[in-house]
Amino acid sequence: MSIPARAYEEKAFALYFAYEIPFPYVGVTLMALTCVGLMYGHVPTLHIAIWFVVGGLLSLLREVFVWRMKPRLEKGEGYRAILWGFTLSSFLTGATWGAFTWMYFDASRPLSLLMAGSVVAGLAGGAVAPVSIFLPAFYAAVLPTVLPFVVLLALAGGGEHYTLAGLTLVFLASTSGYAHVTNRLHRESMRLRFENQQLIEDLGERRAAAENASQAKSLFLAGVSHDLKQPIRALGLYLGVLSQTQSQDCASTVATVAPKMANALGELHGQVTRLLELSRLESGALQLQMGWVELPQLFADLHALFEAQVSSKGICLRFAAVDGLHRTAVWVDKKMLESILQNLISNAIKHTAAGSVYVGVRLRTGYPLARQLCLEVRDSGSGIALEQQKHLFDAYRSFDDRKASESHGLGLAIAKAQATYLGCDIALQSKMGKGSTFTLCGLQTSPV
Repeated sequence: MSIPARAYEEKAFALYFAYEIPFPYVGVTLMALTCVGLMYGHVPTLHIAIWFVVGGLLSLLREVFVWRMKPRLEKGEGYRAILWGFTLSSFLTGATWGAFTWMYFDASRPLSLLMAGSVVAGLAGGAVAPVSIFLPAFYAAVLPTVLPFVVLLALAGGGEHYTLAGLTLVFLASTSGYAHVTNRLHRESMRLRFENQQLIEDLGERRAAAENASQAKSLFLAGVSHDLKQPIRALGLYLGVLSQTQSQDCASTVATVAPKMANALGELHGQVTRLLELSRLESGALQLQMGWVELPQLFADLHALFEAQVSSKGICLRFAAVDGLHRTAVWVDKKMLESILQNLISNAIKHTAAGSVYVGVRLRTGYPLARQLCLEVRDSGSGIALEQQKHLFDAYRSFDDRKASESHGLGLAIAKAQATYLGCDIALQSKMGKGSTFTLCGLQTSPV
């Protein structure tokens, strides 16, 4: 899944701090020992020892912090904690070097000024490349290192000290400017890496979509060939029977075979009609015939259509009473709405061995005010397995799993396409052994 550019940048910077910054332990240790030598004889030995130990402990704590955070980073967590933990570590380290300046600074000794200024300049300049990738960490390291030297120069008074303090501030400003340039380069690099990552992910998604489309096409063609071959093969067999029939038996044979041929032709015609209807829906070639459809009359017509079928199965078909609704009519293409509901009800009846099928009405507030009306078809049938639900509306997607010989694998695909054409949604809720509920939402109760 794609992540926002800022989150990607945060992740990259955190991983940089945790894995890629080569902390110069040797160089820092040599500088610390040099500072100890400079302070020896000018600063109490206890203060020197405390300063040196604190600096070492801070380095150790930083390593422990990173070591403890790495498992979280491997889980994709803790990026911000790494950034701000490193910022705090930079501040404490900078304050430690600032403490050296406070202890060692002696305005009356030019060598003291030279050495303190060299340490400050070296630390500030050396922090630009590795730490400027995250500016808060850069300033947390540099300001407590440099500002004590400036303050002490200002407190010492005198033109030379003021001049040196001003030059130090100019150096701080130029170093900060260079840090900002470096940070901008880092961010530009992150932006390019992010865009490349997005392109890779997009190509991956497109490839997966193409593979899915190819698989769906293969299943579709397999289903089409199967369902078209069946009636064609039947017609061939019946024609063979007729061709071998003797003239004296012709009338009785035709009387027997003709209805079967008619059924096969009807099957073939129905399949081709469904294919053409799905094709027109997907191409957007259909013209909607919009008008007001009264739900009470629609429900009465559907009940009459399926009454014989449910009676023969011994199940109950019930429709919600809609007289109490504020609006009992929807603005829709009547034939298309009837086709959707016929598909849903027919499937519900087919997969309900005992119990009932219920067609209800509800309002969903997640839709615009004029499109909150939903129709639902609920059955007490066998239910649909979770792994099959996501492919249920794909044409021929469940071809190999069909149990009914009269199924074409197109009914729900057409119903889904019709709902989309009307600007509606079809949702499914189902559990194995507890039936299924198909909900058609987004029906319009007032004209555009």
